[in-house]
Amino acid sequence: MKLIEYRDLLLRRLISNIEKKEIEEYFFWLIEHYCNIDRLNYILDPNFNISKKIINKLLNAVKLLENKTPIQYVVGQTNFMGLKFYLNNTVLIPRPETEELVSWILSFNLENKSVLDIGTGSGCIAISIMKHGKPSKVYGWDIDKKIIQLANQNAEENNVVIDFSINDINNLETKLKFDIIVSNPPYLCYDEKINIDQNVLLHEPHNALFVYNDDLLFYYKKIVEFAKEKLKTGGSIFFEINETQGKNIFILLNDFGFESIEMKQDFLNKQRMVRALLI
Repeated sequence: MKLIEYRDLLLRRLISNIEKKEIEEYFFWLIEHYCNIDRLNYILDPNFNISKKIINKLLNAVKLLENKTPIQYVVGQTNFMGLKFYLNNTVLIPRPETEELVSWILSFNLENKSVLDIGTGSGCIAISIMKHGKPSKVYGWDIDKKIIQLANQNAEENNVVIDFSINDINNLETKLKFDIIVSNPPYLCYDEKINIDQNVLLHEPHNALFVYNDDLLFYYKKIVEFAKEKLKTGGSIFFEINETQGKNIFILLNDFGFESIEMKQDFLNKQRMVRALLI
């Protein structure tokens, strides 16, 4: 099979559910991942013959995409903050708004600071902060051994040292104190399922998306209570938030004595991030 023939096959198989422009992006993502062929080389030689071994992988990718598997899970990786991260369906696919949260954190001086990422998942927040911000120490916590293994793999891929460990958000324990605590916890209720793409609902981990008791502040309350005790004086807490909960999270932080509470919009002008100080 030639590259151009695979492109045509991909279009035929997916066009009923996915826009052509997006399928084209999938095509280039797949041939770069499996064939090590970028856009320019495809344009120069669209009739390049794909080996049988690679064809089987590419055809399997079509089946996965037909089953609404996100392309990031198909190829097992994604890019975040200019870095490569391995992925599987035990962790969320990093979103652009989370890149904005990390960029906001990186706009502050992190030198000689200690940072804790609660609910680290793939480790994208913790690793990006260490790689680009050069703090003295970064910790990442999550609930599952397999998640921690993946985060460690990503730290190794990006040549940084992060202290990843298992720690349950429902019962956070440590003797350490931190200069910065950051978290992107679950913040969707099940009523919002109707607005969520099927590829997310079918394949991404629900325990990283949804709060099970419909209390959208459930995890924020636990983290803020923990941060009240474990942030150093003058330390900062950063959250990614549900766009509908800015006012409620402001009240929560204020009730726990946090000051200089600042909300920030994402690239879609949705209130998606918050920062507060413990004075």
